[in-house]
Amino acid sequence: MTDPIVPLLVFCLWTLALAGVMVLGRSVLVLTGRARADDFPAYRYKPDHFPDRAARAYLNALETLPLFAALILAAYYTNQIDIAIDPAIWILLARIAQSMVHLIGVNHWLVLVRFGFFLVQLVLMAALAWNLLIGWMPY
Repeated sequence: MTDPIVPLLVFCLWTLALAGVMVLGRSVLVLTGRARADDFPAYRYKPDHFPDRAARAYLNALETLPLFAALILAAYYTNQIDIAIDPAIWILLARIAQSMVHLIGVNHWLVLVRFGFFLVQLVLMAALAWNLLIGWMPY
């Protein structure tokens, strides 16, 4: 992979897949009569409830997707694609790992692992933003 647009597109597909998991989980509950269609308020979170974990994993991915997209677009705009590819891949992998841990379950250790993957994403995005800014600025 030599183009950071690929990790961006995979990130988008991953976010859509998480939305699909959430919708499928909720649909099964509604269609089997175990929940009502209006039984999924955004402010309620039951960690033992898989559709709720899927919804949170989806929202977590959704909230960082614009930042990631902005960085990749900035790399294109400033003609610095070459410095974006490695961080982009690692950001994507950390996002997928964070989501997978979220889907597995919620306990003290899983939350710490999930936070670790989130922290990796934030640090890499900040470093990429800094490197793009420094590389773009005229001297």
